[in-house]
Amino acid sequence: MFPYIEVFGVKWYMTGIGIILAGITFLITVYQLSKKYNQDFVKFFTRLPVLLISTYILWLYSTFVLQNQTLIPTSFGVFSPYGYRFGLLGLLIAIFGSILYFLSSFRRSESKKIWIDIFFFGLINAMVVLWVFLVLGDTFVGKECQSWMCVQALVAESDLIKYTSGVYPIGIFLSIWALLINVLITFWKMTSQKNWLGIWGFILFLGVLLLILPFWNYPAHGIINLGLFRFDLYHIVILVLICWLFVLQRRWRKPY
Repeated sequence: MFPYIEVFGVKWYMTGIGIILAGITFLITVYQLSKKYNQDFVKFFTRLPVLLISTYILWLYSTFVLQNQTLIPTSFGVFSPYGYRFGLLGLLIAIFGSILYFLSSFRRSESKKIWIDIFFFGLINAMVVLWVFLVLGDTFVGKECQSWMCVQALVAESDLIKYTSGVYPIGIFLSIWALLINVLITFWKMTSQKNWLGIWGFILFLGVLLLILPFWNYPAHGIINLGLFRFDLYHIVILVLICWLFVLQRRWRKPY
């Protein structure tokens, strides 16, 4: 739509701005909630470099495996930040893998419950910001459409200029849903005073993602046709993550 702004002759791309603002939003949220719930933010912050590096590597590696159906990369270029080989499935796997790694450092289930809530609110707040900028940067749009919901290029430099009728703004849909889920879980947490509701927030968001897939023009791999239903790796991975979150929720009912 509006891929970049130019300030003093320097182009600032919306995708990059969105990633930076989302990262800042995440850190501020985690810091504030860790203070609110008397958790050790320093412990998280000291592990942040490892979490970021592991998330980045797992993100690109998962994307490579899902796109190429092979476990062994042909070169280290797979881990290069250039070329925009970032897949949403790889990102989801990397984020939940890094969260699980951090939570494994806690023995008490109660601490894990608190931190899963902290991570949920941090990530959901970051997503509210990020998805909008991804749409502006032509990064997260859907299939071509003719509807009041569709968006078009705002400037000639946008990749959306090739679509005459417009496309579904998938990122904006997800941003709105992220905000609504945030409000719902916040209200539920305030009324119930429970500490593990962030798991249900993640489950709801993954469920919304499943519903939005038909409107998104994504690279489908491993397609399985079952009568009227069509599944691919996106459906399978998201459903596996949802099942995994259900298992975690049941395991963390015990105090230890």
